[in-house]
Amino acid sequence: MRAPMIPLLLAVAVFPAAAQDAVVSEPAVVANTVEVKGVLPGPGFWQASKGGNTVWILASIRPVPKGMQWETIKLERRLADSQALIGGPSVKLDSKIGFFAKIGLVPSLLKARKNPDGRSLQEILPPETYRRWQVMKQKYIGNDKDIESWRPIFAAQELYEKAIRKAGLSNEGIVWPEAKDLAKDAGVPVTRPEITVDIGDPKKFIKEFNKRALSDVACFEKTLDSIERDVQYMGERGRLWAVGDIAGYRRIAQTDFSGACIDALVGSGIGQSAGLGDVQQRALNAWLQAVDAAAAKNRSTVAVVNIAELIKPGGLLDRLQARGYVITEPVYVP
Repeated sequence: MRAPMIPLLLAVAVFPAAAQDAVVSEPAVVANTVEVKGVLPGPGFWQASKGGNTVWILASIRPVPKGMQWETIKLERRLADSQALIGGPSVKLDSKIGFFAKIGLVPSLLKARKNPDGRSLQEILPPETYRRWQVMKQKYIGNDKDIESWRPIFAAQELYEKAIRKAGLSNEGIVWPEAKDLAKDAGVPVTRPEITVDIGDPKKFIKEFNKRALSDVACFEKTLDSIERDVQYMGERGRLWAVGDIAGYRRIAQTDFSGACIDALVGSGIGQSAGLGDVQQRALNAWLQAVDAAAAKNRSTVAVVNIAELIKPGGLLDRLQARGYVITEPVYVP
């Protein structure tokens, strides 16, 4: 059953990622799929230094080629010499009801993915956008009539997931679970900044959500752009990350559709009234504050955060530099 869990989607939308002797292989690109063979040497670390202390930043990434393996020895060494591990920021949507009451919300959640006025995608989307959708839907989803009644943002999400799967990619995180386990083995304290948003009565929230249309056509169109232009290159971006070639990673352009989709969700009237309007910035600020606190007391800290938030103009690297950190880029040795 495909059930769009509204609180979960909102949280996910906000965040919408060791050179020891290793075998490195070039990717084989066939029919827009990428297969990476062998264990790759692992990503590099950004060095953020201040007051004699250092935060080693490891960027997380998704999607990546299914089964891609990266050597973790550099991460193990950094953790062995560090006093803390900081995870990427997360968002928790809280409510005052118990587990079984939440299970009872499933019928309402299933209804939430559909357009509140009963219109179809063909009636909502511009004609050219709908033609593009039909072509990609046939390619990645097939003859699914029910999805034609979905809100554009949910239809786009479904299409994107099916497209990356067909391209041999996985949207599962491969960095934080590994880092957390290695830190535990090394006895390194682990923290993860978390923002809690109390949405009050979820029944009322979902009922209101079901009534309101979203301004999500821009999200839909940018997601189509990303599928058309970017999916064929995502596997290569994952490989470049896994060998530490950040310059090469940056050279492959990527469509940013997350901003439009986040705006459609948290920028809507219901999102604003639930206190979700600034949740992304609050989460990023919490990560920066955690880094500041660790850097003030620890000689060495490892921090994990999504690469898109890290390297974009005005992103976390720029904000760290503005806070007085000296930033050193990873060095790639082919």
